[in-house]
Amino acid sequence: MSTTRVYSTDEHDLPPEHDPADEVAEHGFSLRERLLKPRTLISLALAVAIIVFVFRGLDIDVRETWRQMQQINPWLYLLAFGAFYLTFPIRALRWRLLLRNAAFPIEHGRHSWASLPALTEYIGLSWFANCVVPAKLGDAYRGYLLKHNGNVSFSRSVGTIFAERLLDMIVLFALLVVSGWSVFGTRLPPLARYAFLLGLALVVIIMVGLGSMRFLSPHLRRWMPPRFHHVYGSFEAGTLLALSARSLPALFGLTALVWLLESLRLFLVIEAMGGLSLALPAVIFVALMGSLLTTVPATPGGLGIVEGGIIGVLQSGLFGISGAAAGAVAVLDRVINYWSIVFFGFVLYLVSKRK
Repeated sequence: MSTTRVYSTDEHDLPPEHDPADEVAEHGFSLRERLLKPRTLISLALAVAIIVFVFRGLDIDVRETWRQMQQINPWLYLLAFGAFYLTFPIRALRWRLLLRNAAFPIEHGRHSWASLPALTEYIGLSWFANCVVPAKLGDAYRGYLLKHNGNVSFSRSVGTIFAERLLDMIVLFALLVVSGWSVFGTRLPPLARYAFLLGLALVVIIMVGLGSMRFLSPHLRRWMPPRFHHVYGSFEAGTLLALSARSLPALFGLTALVWLLESLRLFLVIEAMGGLSLALPAVIFVALMGSLLTTVPATPGGLGIVEGGIIGVLQSGLFGISGAAAGAVAVLDRVINYWSIVFFGFVLYLVSKRK
């Protein structure tokens, strides 16, 4: 999750200096080319350095962590996989509703480029891209996939993805506040405090951005170079039309369902380990905090940052979980919501005819 920027093209008006997002928007996602970029290599090195720092800095016994990981209940762990992958078609259903609101010809593509399997595939491919390269390039790639397969406006497509991110951040932050208050009251540990501040900052930015689009559009265009007017207009229309007031209850309902399933995933991981007594609000808080940390674009999919956040919070005095157990929870959970996406996403990337 993250805020989504306005990309400069689907009308072949790229500026002379292309940035990575513009290149993806224009030509799609080349895995080999992206992996060899210095920016990607640096971000991966940073992720490894953070993981090493977390395990060494928090004095986590790696052998004990591995021993605890080997003792999990495989059936509960498989259910955790199921809960996580069930979110993909639900996300696709929500995106189709946003696209319909934004006047995309969904009915014409209902059995092809706009079918639920197709939209689920675009989301899977974009998540794979987000997990292997930094800066959330997968969002631009999803817009490219819709444009490439449906011959629709790229900028308006990105507008619907931006609207989707708005919904995610608002619901995620609301659930985070409720679960955090249930668990900590006014005694927030430092890491949780930072997560709250990050979430609050993103929600404020989102609301200011949305309000500016709604009420200050003429003023924004006045300050914008004329060549971007058409692209921005499509993006703005995609965002504002997607968030139709009539469909907001359904959109918020689907979004809440997604995040509750994300919480259920971590709950099942912890249950699969056994012996850890964490109240349900605490599990929800940790799961949502981890999801919030994936918005930090410094490393692919928040690799290293998310693991450090989960371990740090679980090891805090309020939870009192050992370093090895906290490390095992973080690794097992990230096998599901990071490494499995890398694996299955790579297979999908190889065989997909829609990429």
